[in-house]
Amino acid sequence: MYDVIQLLKDKELKATPQRISVLKELGRKTHPTMDDLYEALKKENPSMSLATVYKNISTLKEKGVVIEVNVADGKMRYDVYSKPHIHLICQQCGSIEDVDCDESMYQYQMCLESNQHVKIERMDIIATVKSCSLCPK
Repeated sequence: MYDVIQLLKDKELKATPQRISVLKELGRKTHPTMDDLYEALKKENPSMSLATVYKNISTLKEKGVVIEVNVADGKMRYDVYSKPHIHLICQQCGSIEDVDCDESMYQYQMCLESNQHVKIERMDIIATVKSCSLCPK
């Protein structure tokens, strides 16, 4: 788990109660949709509006703290980008699993940057599988 306060501080963002709540909920690694996130946050803080959740997600995305994970069902999912990782998505059950990158992924990024003469800010990698260990056998 990452330090929410430090993550915000590193991106020069104020650690507001709303941002802390959003990041803590995303830290549960459920990769929620906006509606799922709002419902979970509303249980903790009934006065938090959907507009507040959207505004905070937007700010956190702009600063690179949160990323959108685009899945086949068309509903954006959200995740904290505390370190580079791959999203493994199951076509059968829809689960999303975070998989840490190894050294070869960083080498690939450096190679890509060199070949394309660019500086990559962040690589968003999605790997899709037909079924996973969570699917019924």
